[in-house]
Amino acid sequence: MFRRHRVLVVFFLALLGLTGCSTQPIPQTEWQTHQKALAEITDFTAKGKVALISPEQRVSANFVWEQKDDELSLRLTNFLGTTLFKLDATPDIAVLVDGDGERYVGRNAASLLKQLTGIALPVDEMMQWVKGLPAEQNEYTLGADNRLAFLSENKADTNQAGWQLEYTGYDADTNNLLPSKIKMNQHQQKVNLVISEWVLPQ
Repeated sequence: MFRRHRVLVVFFLALLGLTGCSTQPIPQTEWQTHQKALAEITDFTAKGKVALISPEQRVSANFVWEQKDDELSLRLTNFLGTTLFKLDATPDIAVLVDGDGERYVGRNAASLLKQLTGIALPVDEMMQWVKGLPAEQNEYTLGADNRLAFLSENKADTNQAGWQLEYTGYDADTNNLLPSKIKMNQHQQKVNLVISEWVLPQ
């Protein structure tokens, strides 16, 4: 009986030890190091597939996202390689060329894209989000690997949640530094990104 009691005590102590290990906080210094590494990546190209889903339309396409500092070039093509549109944007101007070669100019990339294609995409914010880097005002949750797992956009003008992002995979070829799968949603609008290749300057 005594031996049985001792075995039970040892079992519960071990269980408590395991529980204690699982609830230890993730060291913030690791996330801060990861954030710094992402912030230093200002020039890159991301390639993959995107699904844009809304009550009005559903678009599946290949994409190439090229970014240099605060300048962006985004091209969407269908699965035959035909260009659906190409968007070039700087902080001051946005230029969209559609599949027929028509050229449109606006001051804001997201507004121009929405106006001409019906696609609501938070272009400016995604210049950080696509790397797995939250903006200063965003709320976010880290995964067990100290990578971004969830992100919630707070609208400064309404103080309400905007886009919600879930990071479901990271790219092994970048040593899990950069995302490979991102799910975005806002109300009835959904954007699913699968990034198959990251190209970074040597």
